[in-house]
Amino acid sequence: MATLADMLVSAADMEVATAHDVDALATMLSDAFATDPMVRWPMPTASHDAIREQFRAILRWYVPLGVVWKIDNCRGAAAWLPPSKTDRLTEIEPGIRSDIASLTSDGGARYSKFWDWLGTHAPDEPCWLLDLVGVSPEAQGQGLGQRLVTHGLERARAMGCSAFLETGNERNVAYYQSLGFRTVDQEQAPDDGPVIWFMQTAQAQLSSR
Repeated sequence: MATLADMLVSAADMEVATAHDVDALATMLSDAFATDPMVRWPMPTASHDAIREQFRAILRWYVPLGVVWKIDNCRGAAAWLPPSKTDRLTEIEPGIRSDIASLTSDGGARYSKFWDWLGTHAPDEPCWLLDLVGVSPEAQGQGLGQRLVTHGLERARAMGCSAFLETGNERNVAYYQSLGFRTVDQEQAPDDGPVIWFMQTAQAQLSSR
């Protein structure tokens, strides 16, 4: 189990994002996810500017919840949703989809169908959801992404919870496995969508001391 010292080391240079960070983070994430299947397939005709606006829309809802962490002056970020935020996420989801619908050519139909399908694979038990993690392309390979992921994993373990994520990039699977995730399901999304890997960590055992 992670100690307090471990968590403090992981959190170095890491801060909860604020409204002032939304524009910088949206730009960084649109660059990081420029070719990501889970971003591109639901919005196949979207320009790079539209993808940036998509992330800006998501962040405008997520940042007030205190679930977005930034690192290295917004060169990386992750959204970690603890079990306590699950109900709140359900409440804000219609607002997020409404904002994104205006950026699509079909009123958000393809986007909503894809994310509804993803939602059917969420674990039944309480867990921490790694909703997104991205690092600016020029800063990748420096360990920022690993620190962002580890940051949430330590908090999940401290609560005795597992962590869960989805990825549409096969090259990410081994990376997440190295951090303690394992593939619990692998399916192709409907309508010839991308293959998605659903990954989860083991539930941590809380110390009785």
